[in-house]
Amino acid sequence: MPLSYFSSFYITAQSTNQVEDRLFKINALAPGVSYELGVGSKTSLNFEGFLIFALNGGSDRETDFGLYPGVGAEFRYFTNMNRRLGKGKNISGNSGNYLGLLNQFQFGQPIIGDLEYISEYFYSLAVIYGIQRTRPKGFYWGISFGPGVFVNEFDTNPGILIDARLGWVIGSIKK
Repeated sequence: MPLSYFSSFYITAQSTNQVEDRLFKINALAPGVSYELGVGSKTSLNFEGFLIFALNGGSDRETDFGLYPGVGAEFRYFTNMNRRLGKGKNISGNSGNYLGLLNQFQFGQPIIGDLEYISEYFYSLAVIYGIQRTRPKGFYWGISFGPGVFVNEFDTNPGILIDARLGWVIGSIKK
């Protein structure tokens, strides 16, 4: 009786991506939404739409306010994912530290209110260092800062950009 051997090979594809593919987030500090898309093993693109509230007034003058729309795009390179994994820390929800390039555009005309800026727009471009943490239930916070250029239709000025986030990730987070 002939003897036959069967060999089975199982190939398992493992993702080397340490960032999540898609994160839809709601921001509570500057009300808005963002969508973070993983584009590499340690890189992501974050797209956002937000509203900024401004108030101008005093005891001897009328108080004006405005609610201004803005949009942004940001490239992020996460720098400490391997170290966090090595220490048994969470990287879900793109919890990590990153270097990035942040672009933000804000309109100067309010969608609600009567406070109008002199300029029709404000643009910011900054090289930033950021920290983002996401809890298992979806709560997240983040802060980023770095040198930048601030442009409106009249001036271009250097400065320091500081951006803070607090909100929730909507949908599932990989564990």
